[in-house]
Amino acid sequence: MLSFSMPLYEAKFEEEDEWQEISELELMDELYRSYKKVTPAIREMIQGNEIKTPHGVYRLKLKGGEKSDSPPKLSPSNYHHQASDPAA
Repeated sequence: MLSFSMPLYEAKFEEEDEWQEISELELMDELYRSYKKVTPAIREMIQGNEIKTPHGVYRLKLKGGEKSDSPPKLSPSNYHHQASDPAA
C-alpha cells in the first residue's frame, strides 16, 4: 500500500474574498512571470509562507488536509511514494 500526499496550491485574487485551488501549471506560470526564478518562491511556500504577486496571493495546501491558519508540516514523505512496512 502506498502512502503519500500530493501538494495543492491555492490563490486569493484581489477581487475575491475566498481561497480557490489552482493547478501547479497556473502557479508556476504566475511565479515565473513575477519572479523569473520559481525555486525560492516554492521554498517559501513549503516553509508555510504565502507568496504575493501583482495578481494575487498564493499558498501551499495539502490534499485531503483541513484548511488551517498554521503552516503546513511537510516531510520528504509528502513528495515520495513510500511502501508501508509490513513489520510495523
